[in-house]
Amino acid sequence: MKEKVTSLDKLNNIIRIAGRTVLMSLLFLVSCLPVVTMGQAWCALLTGIRWQIRGDSWFEGFKFGFKNRFWRGIAAWCIMLIPNVYFLLEVSGLYTVMQELTGGYGPYVARLGFAGLMFAMTIMVTTALLLLNVYIPTKIGLWISNATSMVFKAPFMLLAAAVLFWMPVLLAILAPAILFFTFPLFIAAYYPLQGWVATLALKGTIIDYLIDARADGTLLAEEGKRPEPKDEEDE
Repeated sequence: MKEKVTSLDKLNNIIRIAGRTVLMSLLFLVSCLPVVTMGQAWCALLTGIRWQIRGDSWFEGFKFGFKNRFWRGIAAWCIMLIPNVYFLLEVSGLYTVMQELTGGYGPYVARLGFAGLMFAMTIMVTTALLLLNVYIPTKIGLWISNATSMVFKAPFMLLAAAVLFWMPVLLAILAPAILFFTFPLFIAAYYPLQGWVATLALKGTIIDYLIDARADGTLLAEEGKRPEPKDEEDE
């Protein structure tokens, strides 16, 4: 007979999940400290989440993702880092200017709109590159091509995932008071939850690309084989 799950068992399970989430978040933040490794750290975080869902060690998944998705993760992040920082500074400066203006702010609105549009495009491409780097490792040309087409195939879901990724920075610019009061959440659990939501929201699109890559024979390597269970020794 199946054992009955008690309230205490449920509580213990919640505590374990919460503990793993905090550890994932802290490891991710520590891996982001060099700044240039932030994209790679997110790839490692997504890999850890995936391994955890399928019943494996999230820590082993994190290490696997960090090691095996290293150079492309860093390249994607660094290529987009400069325009992302530029547009964030542009938005920050124009937001401050618009707060002080009392009239004649049409040109500033246009500049802000252009900066916002370009920022949205760059973070969408970055997010697509990083997601595909985790789930569908292919040759560089196809990787970039798939990321570009993903922007047009699932624009709203991809934009939502990208905005969530940048939310702490956007709050720091536009609403620092809100960031101050929600800072513990961002430290303890935000990015693991954001990575899980992004994967869930774009799951259908990712599966489509995975099916095509397998059918075309362009998939370079699977994410990693699940470890074989060890034979129990006879007592």
